[in-house]
Amino acid sequence: MQSTVGGAALEHFTARCRTSSGGLLLTSLKHSGGGIAGMAQSKNARVWASRAFMDSTRIKGFTADPLPTGMSLGQMAKLNETGERMSAEHFPREIFAKYPDKKEKKQADLVLAAGAVVVSAACADILRQFDLGHSSLYPIKLLQHDRKTPVEGEYFCLNIGERKDAFLPELSRGVTTLGSGKLLVRSYLPDDDVAVSQAALKGPDLWVSPPLIRLFFLSNRLTQALRAAKMSRVFGFRACRIVEAD
Repeated sequence: MQSTVGGAALEHFTARCRTSSGGLLLTSLKHSGGGIAGMAQSKNARVWASRAFMDSTRIKGFTADPLPTGMSLGQMAKLNETGERMSAEHFPREIFAKYPDKKEKKQADLVLAAGAVVVSAACADILRQFDLGHSSLYPIKLLQHDRKTPVEGEYFCLNIGERKDAFLPELSRGVTTLGSGKLLVRSYLPDDDVAVSQAALKGPDLWVSPPLIRLFFLSNRLTQALRAAKMSRVFGFRACRIVEAD
């Protein structure tokens, strides 16, 4: 069973919002797709969401042997999506192209393959320059279907091992509550649909915000570095609204 975040409680919601520079902004709040249309955003700060996990073009045709932990690839993927800190043995060391009649070319800077978030060496080099907290990068080999011929390039599994309690579902637009209690935003995700608190501005540069799924967050400085390296398309950056209500 699914429901949309919102409801009568939002009809009575009023907020006085303060910008990061200390000025006051008064907002009139209106419903829009289950969220809030009017809000206040910090003028001098930015946080970004990546919709890569929702982008079907990021999924590539690879598979892997069973993991030494006994965990399935699907279980590994779900834990990674929730910010679980995992060691290297929780990820495949090698993955193989599924289809014998298809030669896999050099992969993009971020793909989803055999349940893992796989990034290029160039992407990994950028990530390492920032505060990843407990997130980790583990080497992974991509092989053709014959399990011998390497796919061009060097790659790493990305374990997102940081969480921030910063997502504000009641102030975000188009949020769906799943029967499990997890939250999901709409897949095309316009800019400013997602609202976060100023807690998002503190701590590591890469994180997730359970119970929200299929979305991860990046600091502005990390986002700008990835953009400068022409990686915007694969990350699918979307601007977030930063809200402080008192």
